Amino acid sequence: MTHTTGHACDTQDGNDNHGPGAASYPDFAWDDLYAGDGSDTAAPDLALLAPADGLPPGRALDLGCGAGGNALALAERGWRVTGVDLAPRAIASTRASACARGLDDRMDLAVADSAVWQPETVYGFALSSYALPPRGPARTATLATLATALAPGGILALGEWDEEACDWGKPGDLANLAELTEAFIGLGLDVVRAERQVVPRIQYPGEDHAVVVVARKPHDTLEATG
Repeated sequence: MTHTTGHACDTQDGNDNHGPGAASYPDFAWDDLYAGDGSDTAAPDLALLAPADGLPPGRALDLGCGAGGNALALAERGWRVTGVDLAPRAIASTRASACARGLDDRMDLAVADSAVWQPETVYGFALSSYALPPRGPARTATLATLATALAPGGILALGEWDEEACDWGKPGDLANLAELTEAFIGLGLDVVRAERQVVPRIQYPGEDHAVVVVARKPHDTLEATG
């Protein structure tokens, strides 16, 4: 079972709340990307959050939440948000920002690898913002988790860097529309929108290229029981 931090202000150090797989990706020090104090919590991606606008606030999942910009924006809109990231400092930053904004009672945070983390409930909205593992078993498992996490009628929004247009990244690091749409259709979701977009770069001036897929779980989906 994945261990969560509970309310965001319960502790100031997220490093003792590891879920399964938190030490994955040994070839890249993801934790070094984050300050851990909330100063690196960026503005939300409003375009990627837009599919949630017409939904009644309920439970939301941000899988690969980073420093929490999107998760906090959902909490501010009334959602109860589960934020998951494999970097302890990313979760620490999300916690610090949630505490500073008085949103800790709407946040459940976990340090865990998206490839092995499993939801303990279902969500009306799920989000993955440029956080997929490289192509392979870990990506396949992450996409399956996103689909499984949705309640019937729930919406998934996923953004990833476009390997057909970006001039950076190792083979398999980025994504394309065909693989994402085929994966979600195979997982029983209805693809509502799938498009390539020009988006602002995160750390440097200029533009980059992304693929965005919005999918819905049909209301007639039968969930396994056991």
